[in-house]
Amino acid sequence: MPHVPSRRWSSARLAAVLAGLLALAAAGCTGGAPAARGPAYSGLIAASEFVVGENRFPFGIVAVDGEFLESAIVRVRFFSLEDPTPELLAEEVATWRTIEGVTPHAHQDGETHLHLDFRGVYVVDAVEFLKPGIWTAEFDVSGAYGGPRVSDAAFEVKAGPSAPGVGERVPATRNLTIHDVASFAEVSSRAVEDDMHELSVAQALEGGKPFVVLFASPAFCVSAMCGPVTDTIAAVHDRFRGRADFIHIEPWDLAVAREEGRLVAAPAMDEWRLPTEPWTFVVGADGRVVKRFEGLVTGDEVAAALEPLL
Repeated sequence: MPHVPSRRWSSARLAAVLAGLLALAAAGCTGGAPAARGPAYSGLIAASEFVVGENRFPFGIVAVDGEFLESAIVRVRFFSLEDPTPELLAEEVATWRTIEGVTPHAHQDGETHLHLDFRGVYVVDAVEFLKPGIWTAEFDVSGAYGGPRVSDAAFEVKAGPSAPGVGERVPATRNLTIHDVASFAEVSSRAVEDDMHELSVAQALEGGKPFVVLFASPAFCVSAMCGPVTDTIAAVHDRFRGRADFIHIEPWDLAVAREEGRLVAAPAMDEWRLPTEPWTFVVGADGRVVKRFEGLVTGDEVAAALEPLL
């Protein structure tokens, strides 16, 4: 199994975040309500980068036995721990969002079959963090599940983004396109071919249309979310074909991953300063980020960000 190089991905905090992301992605649909006297739940934050200003806040709620709580009504209260007495600075209700991906699986008979792959995540679409430092999220669950107790989750708010932030012009990356290689496998690890490799980011910046850039590796994903997200973005591409450009970039060197089983960051990962994968960026015709999504994202979220630009 591929491993992550230590030079960039070995910090304890990032490992914890990715562990939460992996747990979220691997859970699937569990369904059913927990018993009234069941185990306590924990909040798992499904992103690694939050900054001063407006943020999308995705998370999951999981029991100690691995059962995920789905489709509940969750109110999230945000506290800054930078003050001697933590003060409630924001309170929002989360939305349960599901993502449906069609992930190819190779069988022993040599054929590839498509299986529906469901995953979901709670999202606070917009929450304002007023100051940098350590914050905590408090989860209040109500509704059909009877309000199980959920432990808080701590996270860091940075003064500014690492990955390109909203309003920032994206790098003019000259990523490989299908026109630069002999086969689709050289630009994508996706088993199903798509046409999100027609342009480089540099070419899209000159095209005068809004565009979407996806960093994801369906076959070599650390977070296990890349396959469903790639399927989602491909479906959105079909909805906006001809009106917006779509670009998929593999975050890892595919030759090294396939031949040596190691994950080495592709140059574009460093150029875009990405701390994790997958990432999805909606970019305006002026080349500036309009919306960015780390981890799981639904087609409706991407479409809602893209539609006003057309």
